[in-house]
Amino acid sequence: MLQDMANDAAVARAKTRLAEGRDQILARHRGGAGGQEVVRAISALTDEVVTELFQTIVAQFPGSDAIALSLVATGGYGRRELAPRSDIDLLALLPREREPGRARANLVAEHLHRALWDAGLEAGYAARTLDQCVQLAREDHTIRTALLDGRLVAGNAQLFKGLERATVTELEQRRVEEFIGDKLEEFNERRRRYGGSVWLLEPHLKQGKGGLRDLQAALWIARVRHKLAGLGEAGERGLLPHREVTAARAARDLLWRLRNELHYATGRRDDRLTFDNQRRLAQALGYADEPGGELGVEKLMRETYIALQEIAGASDALVDRCAIEDSPKSALKRVPRPQPIDAAFKIWNGRITVTDRDVFTRRPADLVRLHAVAETLGLPVYSYARDLLVQELQRIGPELARDKEAHVDFWHLLVREGSDGSALVPLHELGVVGALFPEIARLRARAQHSLYHVYTVDTHTVFALAHMMRLRSGALADTEPQLTRISRAQQRPLVLMLGLLFHDLGKGMGPDHSARGAELVRGYAQRIGLDPADARDVEWLVLAHLRMSHISQRRDLEDAALIESFAREVETIERLEMLYLLTYADMSCVSPENWTIWKANLLRALYEKTHATMLAEGLGAPEHAQSIEARRQRLADRLAPLAGDQAKLAPEFVRELPERYLTTALPETAARHLKLWAGARKAGFAAELHRSAVGEADLTLLATDRPGLLSIFTAALAANGIDILGAEVNSLASGIALDTFVVRESGGAAPSQTRWEAARGDLLRLLSGADDPHRLVQKRLRRASWASSAAPAVQTKVRVDDVSSETMTILDVLTQDRPGLLHTIADALHRAGVSIEVARIATEGNRATDAFYLRDLTDRPRTGVGKITDPARRAAVVGAVETAIASLAGGG
Repeated sequence: MLQDMANDAAVARAKTRLAEGRDQILARHRGGAGGQEVVRAISALTDEVVTELFQTIVAQFPGSDAIALSLVATGGYGRRELAPRSDIDLLALLPREREPGRARANLVAEHLHRALWDAGLEAGYAARTLDQCVQLAREDHTIRTALLDGRLVAGNAQLFKGLERATVTELEQRRVEEFIGDKLEEFNERRRRYGGSVWLLEPHLKQGKGGLRDLQAALWIARVRHKLAGLGEAGERGLLPHREVTAARAARDLLWRLRNELHYATGRRDDRLTFDNQRRLAQALGYADEPGGELGVEKLMRETYIALQEIAGASDALVDRCAIEDSPKSALKRVPRPQPIDAAFKIWNGRITVTDRDVFTRRPADLVRLHAVAETLGLPVYSYARDLLVQELQRIGPELARDKEAHVDFWHLLVREGSDGSALVPLHELGVVGALFPEIARLRARAQHSLYHVYTVDTHTVFALAHMMRLRSGALADTEPQLTRISRAQQRPLVLMLGLLFHDLGKGMGPDHSARGAELVRGYAQRIGLDPADARDVEWLVLAHLRMSHISQRRDLEDAALIESFAREVETIERLEMLYLLTYADMSCVSPENWTIWKANLLRALYEKTHATMLAEGLGAPEHAQSIEARRQRLADRLAPLAGDQAKLAPEFVRELPERYLTTALPETAARHLKLWAGARKAGFAAELHRSAVGEADLTLLATDRPGLLSIFTAALAANGIDILGAEVNSLASGIALDTFVVRESGGAAPSQTRWEAARGDLLRLLSGADDPHRLVQKRLRRASWASSAAPAVQTKVRVDDVSSETMTILDVLTQDRPGLLHTIADALHRAGVSIEVARIATEGNRATDAFYLRDLTDRPRTGVGKITDPARRAAVVGAVETAIASLAGGG
């Protein structure tokens, strides 16, 4: 009874001390304390409480001074790295089975375990003998790792020293290579599992690449190989440069601070910077928005990405030196004689290194050439040469940006035949690209807070350059034959590569980043002495780099006047080819999912139509009509063998098709549409869901055309949870609408058969008038999980374009994608008395970028044209769409 009362009193004191101490530490954190200061303070508080509980329990047993029990902190607690919501890992180290005091030690361990939980400490608790620890460590490298971090908190010091000796001896005698191999496998597998990149939209601060676990794993390997105590000793013993040690310490401190705030803000062990957590942390840690400039959350993510990159670099360097170069096995081998490459570089032990430490001082351009040589020979760069490169960059400072020879070497790298671009990433990560181009260094790790832009601006630029180099090398010839052929035929590839390099560098300098980027090109050309003709074309590419994506996805490619206007803007076929290639590389490297077959077909159609127009030089209407007829005939000829029983209908079907359909349709697709068209002529409706292998499906809907038909189609899809990623609206000459959609379920897969059948049933009811589209959506629509989630908000912008089309008014809509959005817009336009003649629908992450070609049904009889000519009427249409979108966003 007295023991229970003493334990209860100790638990009560522990609870009080934990509450007081945690409040004090939180106040220090809120006051700006660094990450290390907080995790050390939490660990010290935990030591204090655990020690008092342990001593109180031990004191209740006779002969307490002789109790052989060690209380050992392991894992993060052992390293004194406890975050606010971390659990604590404790090992009660017991004497052997037949040793004196074993029974009392067992009782103490049991009482302590209960007391810890009663006090509110979430403890991962184990009670084992020394022999049991050693045996388990042999069987499981994670237990081995935990023991490496072991630290005595309270109890018998001699028993703990025995564990330390056993751990070290076991690793020295039996398991060093095996341990390192296990850790390397775990290291690489964790990176694969968590994305393998520091540039993730929602990075994991602990497990992701560059996260805290990366550095811990590298230090574990270094401890086993070289008995290192930590980062500081890695610098003292030359395994890491002092600059890298300092940078890694600062980066780790920031990640700890962010992780601490995550735990405080969410009240749980939360280590992932999701979008809502990013906004929460930016506000809590004082990252303010700049008026018209960088958002506070973007500043936070920029610093986070830099920290992750520093940790990843330091971790990779330690692993490289401890796991490969300096292993005992390699030390026993005869070191091969260095193989000279040239005056600057040699091959040593299978790696590229420098001939002496003054190589970069004599010729700074070799800072670029080091990785170019490594890429050519397919060998890694030796860590010593890498460290020397970083040191020399710091010494040279801004002078490299004006070193013409270094820039020429970089140009040679960009345009070298057969290069796959692999040298670019290390040149960027080590800072060489930023030193050559301060314009890029300014944007280092600059985040773009959206689902569409997966990579930071500088990383996107480097990836796009590397992708273009792969294209020019022929590596993508199987998937992109036309683009490969065009890229390999370029007479001035440097112009293309510099245009790609500068295309986004104006971001963060004002509203029009293309114009700001062109200004940067002019400054660069003057600084380096770029050929004036090349400079003019690079500048033009940067100014125009968004034009082809915009026109191909948001404009009617069968508008001859639009194509001719664009051809005049481009001026030369060489410029058209370079802009086509740049646009492809840009779109391909925005995010892994951005480049789709649909976008590729539209972009190719714009290129080919503009190319044909420029070759013709003043193509007249009769010839244009002849070309359309020739295309119709070609499609009919290719369609007939594929159409089966409907082959005889092919000529009639092709005559009814609008010109825009002929631009992108494949014969196989047209054959499916022909069969559907034949059915729709009899029944008034036909539909087909054609699933692809990429988690999406092509949906074709045909029905007798009428005002508001798109609203009906989209209502049935939205009501059944089918998201629309892209759409093409076509009206055939006979009054049949042929609309095609790229669709998927809200979870990301192609719509199931059950879901599609339900949507088809709703479609038939809507077409018959048995139900109202808007009412159906309001009744059935349930906000998708991401609709109210933490995805970055997209500001709605609705703009009228009355210039690009001579016969119709174009409405451009940029807004956040939501379930039912296309129906909402189509319904609002229908109610406003306008007809959608052409719709260009695109989804970029959670951003919808839609364009609608409109005819005014109320004004047309009076004016004889389809445009919305009255300014007040245009404003009313815009207002109707804005109101409808706002209502959808608000759940009304």
